[in-house]
Amino acid sequence: MITPAKIEEWLREVEERPDSAQAIIRQIASRLKDLEEQNEELLTENISLKTGEKVEAYERRIANLEYQLEMLKRQAGEAKVEIVSRAPSLLIYDGQGRVFRLELETLTPGAVVANVLQGAGSVDDPIHLLVVDAQEELLFVFDSGRTVNMPVNELPFAGQNELDCEQAFLQEPQGLETLAMIVPISRMALFEYGVQTSRRGFVKKMGESFLESCIANRNVGSGVLAASDKTCSLELCNGNDVLVLVSQNGYLLCIQVDQLSSTIRETMRLNVGDHIVSAFVPSGEESILALTNNGKAFHRDMDWLEPTSSLKTQGRSILSQARREAGTRIVAAVAASEGDWSLALLSDGRVIAHKMSTIFDYGALGDIPAGIEVLSFCAFHWTDEPFAGS
Repeated sequence: MITPAKIEEWLREVEERPDSAQAIIRQIASRLKDLEEQNEELLTENISLKTGEKVEAYERRIANLEYQLEMLKRQAGEAKVEIVSRAPSLLIYDGQGRVFRLELETLTPGAVVANVLQGAGSVDDPIHLLVVDAQEELLFVFDSGRTVNMPVNELPFAGQNELDCEQAFLQEPQGLETLAMIVPISRMALFEYGVQTSRRGFVKKMGESFLESCIANRNVGSGVLAASDKTCSLELCNGNDVLVLVSQNGYLLCIQVDQLSSTIRETMRLNVGDHIVSAFVPSGEESILALTNNGKAFHRDMDWLEPTSSLKTQGRSILSQARREAGTRIVAAVAASEGDWSLALLSDGRVIAHKMSTIFDYGALGDIPAGIEVLSFCAFHWTDEPFAGS
């Protein structure tokens, strides 16, 4: 602030020491320049407020914060009766936007949880398994980048465990797009980033506020550069977390989130015909397990992971060349603990429950009939207590 007293002081200084006049004038010119820049900023701000642009931006931000607060309240459960009564939901969905919701009240090792009729998908059009809290908020992400969000409890329950695709809930794709994934987002406000991965190993990191605005605008982007590539996953994480990428041909790459770029960059270099099947962020207290199409398991403790310091690398091989040549491929990879459960979708349509401790011990799902393959796999925390998260 230039006050009258300050001006009087400068004038006395010039009268007493004329040689200082040049320095004082430079100081005044610099201060006037700063004031002019501030005035321009205030003028721009005033114009934004008058046109409503700034007000709309603030309103959108407030709406986003209120939305996230409401999601967190639902997830925590404000009423004890909700916490006690809710059971986790199994979602079975495909690229055509067909979704089944089943309630997991009890689990028995080896039990058939559901049976998907009329085929169980394929490598190019897989059926996905996801277990979520009954109070969760879901983000449907299409490969075009378009998104739709809705609470789990708005999805209707399947009337029976024999699932006919013609009777599924439909979150309909538009045009030529397909449903790439369903992401639980109720805890989004607790994370710094959203990391988007493509099937060809390209990765983009989005800050939490930017991701919020993308979701508010119903489009997170496709995350791909080439027409032959497709959206693969969207993971919520923090800067000190690590992102694990696993490919169908059995390569695994681990990289710290802070190293990732906010623009789409090739992060894992894949051979022709290979693609990412799983991208996930371990909590640090789990083990890594990758499952093959014939039900065999690759299992390592978390300290086996070695974050890479460079991009565009192939990563570590978890399948031998002989097994690749024999047609063995990775179906999915997860981070899980011994006390967790898993569900596997077989090519005959059955969805079967397994204890992760059993898979760790035997290195396999168990006996799979000849000609039957594993098509999809997921792991989750579950006890008789309220659901602990997927």
